[in-house]
Amino acid sequence: MEFKSYSVMISLITAFSSAWEHTADEEFRRAIGGHNHALVASASQALEPEWTKAAELEKKALMSINCASAPSLCEEFGIISYPALRFFDGHGKMTNYRGPRRASSILSYMKRAIRPTVTALDSEKISAFQSSDDYVVIARINPQDPHVKVAYDTLASQYHDRLSFGSEETDAASTVSCYNNRDGQQFNVADLTPIDALSKLIETCLEPVIGDFTRANELKYLQAGKSLVFYFAASPNDRDVYIDGMRSVAKMYKEYLSFVTVDVDEYGDLAAPLGIAPGTFPALSVQNPMYGQVFPYPSQKKITAEAVGAFLMDIVQGKVQPWDGTMSAEDAGSAHDEL
Repeated sequence: MEFKSYSVMISLITAFSSAWEHTADEEFRRAIGGHNHALVASASQALEPEWTKAAELEKKALMSINCASAPSLCEEFGIISYPALRFFDGHGKMTNYRGPRRASSILSYMKRAIRPTVTALDSEKISAFQSSDDYVVIARINPQDPHVKVAYDTLASQYHDRLSFGSEETDAASTVSCYNNRDGQQFNVADLTPIDALSKLIETCLEPVIGDFTRANELKYLQAGKSLVFYFAASPNDRDVYIDGMRSVAKMYKEYLSFVTVDVDEYGDLAAPLGIAPGTFPALSVQNPMYGQVFPYPSQKKITAEAVGAFLMDIVQGKVQPWDGTMSAEDAGSAHDEL
């Protein structure tokens, strides 16, 4: 990957620094000065594996600073907890990065950050741009609808850190499309009269078919009126493999079920109330919040799309009884094979 202008991601970290190559104060200041783009991160040990992956793909764009040896520097940029990332645009503006701490997400963010807020497109460019990011928004705006352009530009300024925005002129009616390339979904809006038409489009487009379940979004999922399919795993790679394999099933049931993944290291305490014994990960369980029912997936069965689909159908047909709250010895001593 090559950036059109010099871009740097800088990690400000604490004492657990053996795997990091740190940058001195002066070099750091040169990196964020002189109209250079810089994404500055205060990293944690948990970030290290993803940081390493990103560094392998874009060595010149990544730097790190040790907060243990340069506490005043970290304090200067408001670093009080880890991980935290700051993007410097080379013109004195600093923006917090709040996206996923994944190598792919970080590098995608940097690509978006150095693009124009809205990229001007034509018939030759539009196809390549449509597939250039996980989330892409393309507006086809009739010049007679200047209010649509104003609303679209405003929306792009607000969400530019999360999606790539492009636009082209059209003689037809103005329309806006959002492409969720990660899940292979497309959403369109032609009636741009409602004031929230564009914001609702973005909200729908950004909603993953299989999301990450956290304390921050727990209420959103529990109050959605759907049953939840939880997948617990410690490794980000395990969760990614599960998502890729289970996406088709999640799409099939998305009207009735919310599929989510759970990081065992952060939210392992959620497993026991869902009938999952300690240490038996990866694991899957289905919860119906409305009736307080839980259906743990059999611990001896592999977690595959076909098997989970059949398990869900058995629940619907009443062939699987809700968990009674007890943990069998067999469940407590077994773990699933990876997908």
